[in-house]
Amino acid sequence: MFAAIFGLTVYVQAQAKPDFSGTWIFNPQKSSLKVPPPSSMTLEIEQKDPDVSFSRKQVYGDQSFDWKLQAVTDGQKDVVQEGPGYTTHSRVYWQGNAMVIDSQITASDGTKVSDLVTYNLADGGKTLEAVERQTTAGGKGSATNKWVYEKKTAISGLRPNLN
Repeated sequence: MFAAIFGLTVYVQAQAKPDFSGTWIFNPQKSSLKVPPPSSMTLEIEQKDPDVSFSRKQVYGDQSFDWKLQAVTDGQKDVVQEGPGYTTHSRVYWQGNAMVIDSQITASDGTKVSDLVTYNLADGGKTLEAVERQTTAGGKGSATNKWVYEKKTAISGLRPNLN
């Protein structure tokens, strides 16, 4: 009996996935990038398995770039996004305790880029690490970037002045 309960407990724990929900602030000092870093970046993730949504705001000087993705983490259905000059097909799935966004991007000139981003939690859930592997079709180049984010936490003990 004990073995059956123990086995069930291990199975349930193996099925539980980490929760990536929260507001994440880009940390350029801990990141390792092959591209110029943004001056600031915020990533918001809302995860209610199997649904997940991402909302990212990158700032480069006086220019701001927003990206959003809503998907299901079963990896079965492509989410198609049309942008100015490109089309992206993305799938989101689990790889162990990592969440993966696998995107195939086609530019209007026919250039094809594969962008695979693997998200992992570190430091007890206080840090989000996103390892991005980008490859341009035809051997025209590849790069690996490690984006590191710190979880934004509410400041405890402060109360709004209601006077």
